[in-house]
Amino acid sequence: MKKVYGFLKSQKTGIIIGFTVTGLLIIGSLIMNFFPESYEGLSGEDITFFFNNPRPIHIWFYIMFVAFVMYGICIFFCTIDSLIRKVKARTSKIPLYGASIVHIGFLVTLAAHLIGGIWSEPGMPITIGDAWVQAGEYELKVTSLETTSYPNGMPRKIKAQMKIRKDGKETSDTLGFNNPVLLDSGTKQFLLRNYGNMPNGVVLTIGGETRAFNIKDVIAINGSKMLLANLYLPPQFRMPVIQLVSEGKDGKYEQAYVRIGRQNAQNVKGVNVIFEDIKSMPAVVVTPKENPSIPLTLVAIGCFGSGMILVIFRTAYKMVRV
Repeated sequence: MKKVYGFLKSQKTGIIIGFTVTGLLIIGSLIMNFFPESYEGLSGEDITFFFNNPRPIHIWFYIMFVAFVMYGICIFFCTIDSLIRKVKARTSKIPLYGASIVHIGFLVTLAAHLIGGIWSEPGMPITIGDAWVQAGEYELKVTSLETTSYPNGMPRKIKAQMKIRKDGKETSDTLGFNNPVLLDSGTKQFLLRNYGNMPNGVVLTIGGETRAFNIKDVIAINGSKMLLANLYLPPQFRMPVIQLVSEGKDGKYEQAYVRIGRQNAQNVKGVNVIFEDIKSMPAVVVTPKENPSIPLTLVAIGCFGSGMILVIFRTAYKMVRV
């Protein structure tokens, strides 16, 4: 039993397993790169994919999973052994516990990855604009969208200001590609998937009067009520087109299509209708995700931060003494 314990707490064992995991990660990345068809359906940190679709090509992952478990066990026993030795030596200097706290951070990180990989649940993408959109028990909307780009046109920084509402209470948050909106102590995430401007209405001139309308508005044209049913954009049509629908005789519906541009004025119900312009609003596409591992991740960050501060403090103190 002592030999097993000695093997598990050995620093050499941890180093060998650590390099093994790194090598398997490299092999797995290459396999996924050259055989992407075998990994269709794999999303984010979800590891249930490998257990729900067992295949020989996934053997690298199964070996790596066992190695990760062994790595966690080694860190656990190594940390326990270190703490026992410090307690027996009656070590009272707090900075000496820095390395052990960092090891605890590693353990918590491994647990967070395991929990997130098994129990995280991504939802369907949601488009959010300047109107409230329901997302589970929350409502969200975009109040502003700021973007900067590199000279080659690639996005540099995306910052969407969000309003979140629940039970009548509103809060604000910032959404970005590396800055998800976190709710419910971090267990609910909204991840930025895409961004841009989304059409939300049109500008029409009806009988010489210019007004802005939203899609699905009912418009009065020469005494008749018409529904602004749809806005079609390329590639559906060669140019933007609106669809107007009204109830005709015998319960049948009458439709009229108006293309954008003053030169494409259309006579509708005896009145000239001109499709002048498209109104747009800032919008984002987000993926909601239930991730129970986020609180543990925050704990791990706290352990790493405090542990490293103690290690640096101890190192600096020793250098000053020398």
